[in-house]
Amino acid sequence: MQPRRARRTDANHSEIAVAFEKSGFSVHRTNGDWDLTVGYGGITILVEVKDGKKPPSARKLTPREATFHATWTGGIRLITCVDDVLAAKQTMLADADAIRKARLFTC
Repeated sequence: MQPRRARRTDANHSEIAVAFEKSGFSVHRTNGDWDLTVGYGGITILVEVKDGKKPPSARKLTPREATFHATWTGGIRLITCVDDVLAAKQTMLADADAIRKARLFTC
């Protein structure tokens, strides 16, 4: 078995993680097939960070990431900039609100 190589992180990785934290998210930096696990309002998603300043060809998923994304059936988001963090927050707020409303009407 070959030793695992250290993973490179995108230049904006810390900026994105901090933006999630400042927006009230719980953030866990991972060492796996995705970059961050973030939670907000009872919703958890996996986040893949790519540097939006690079050309699209330089933002491609690695083969390992592509395999994971193709087989994962839960929530995963590609985040390239702080504006994407704000969009994720709005989506997660709406999802959390829908779940809370649905729970009000369950037996």
